[in-house]
Amino acid sequence: MGNQAELNKEALFEACKKLVKHTLWQTPVPQDISDIIDTEQIRKTTRKYFEEALPHVEFIVEHKRDPNLITRAILYLSQAHAIPPMKEDLTWFSNMLEAVIELACPNTIHSKETAQFLCDIEEGIRGIRKDMGKK
Repeated sequence: MGNQAELNKEALFEACKKLVKHTLWQTPVPQDISDIIDTEQIRKTTRKYFEEALPHVEFIVEHKRDPNLITRAILYLSQAHAIPPMKEDLTWFSNMLEAVIELACPNTIHSKETAQFLCDIEEGIRGIRKDMGKK
């Protein structure tokens, strides 16, 4: 691997914790029993997300990318897609993580038709960067 960066597992775990804060978010006053979240549930869910993320690192490294891309992808998901109804469901996380990693580490040869969507993504990214400059 040579100059390949090492995965910062601590940062990855912290990103998973941030994700859990969004998926296990509580209302100030619980409406029913499913609204009550305890420390053990938070710990277990964080561990599940972490363990689900780790196998993707090999794919990222095979594409000669920084393995810490996985952490950045999870932070992106936590801000853009993690919502309380997800709770402990790993299906949404696994599918979304795979999709955003595929965008960062393309593994498919695209046609002109499918590549048009990549132009849409680039436009969205330009808008995000423009908005970041306003802060």
